[in-house]
Amino acid sequence: MGNNILELREISKIYGSVGALRDVSLTVSQGEWIAIMGPSGSGKTTMMNIIGCMDKPTSGAVILDGMDISRESQKGLTNIRRDKIGLIFQQFHLINYLTALENVMVAQYYHSMPDEGEALRALQRVGLGERARHLPSQLSGGEQQRVCIARALINYPRLILADEPTGNLDETNEGIVLDIFRQLHGEGSTIIVVTHDPEVAEDAQRTIVLEHGRVARVTHS
Repeated sequence: MGNNILELREISKIYGSVGALRDVSLTVSQGEWIAIMGPSGSGKTTMMNIIGCMDKPTSGAVILDGMDISRESQKGLTNIRRDKIGLIFQQFHLINYLTALENVMVAQYYHSMPDEGEALRALQRVGLGERARHLPSQLSGGEQQRVCIARALINYPRLILADEPTGNLDETNEGIVLDIFRQLHGEGSTIIVVTHDPEVAEDAQRTIVLEHGRVARVTHS
């Protein structure tokens, strides 16, 4: 599978007296699909925020694409997240007065020059070419999630990081989203999915189960 894209080295995150993560180590290879699972309060969200450059560990090192990002400034983390990570959230975080196409172009704007043709191709890739001019309120939940995926992919991220990507979707749309993930993985994308849904985790090559801020077990599919 080649080189490692991500390495967590004994990271801990302490809030006051609460240890959200304790000495967690994990290596993710380029092109690997990982699921992170665990009960509420196990540290999944904290781990995702650290991997996604939205938070820093209290101790330990985070190596992303060969670079130690654990000591970066907030501005540095923002730039790394913009350049290297495609984020997909359970809450879609679409701008409600912009069309699907414009929502994708916003991500381009922060990275480089917006390119309408490229943004349209990203929407076509997730089956939404015909819905490009629709506002989020005119799209179903599944369609809104696919806009989020197109937005996450537009800058060719090194790592796709998805937080409960099917949490707000019905079974049909969950299947559509998972099919897109399978296609992306088949094309060589590195995917980390945080989920509570065993069906979503089934496609992953490895599942990391957290309990009380520690890695409780690792299963391989």
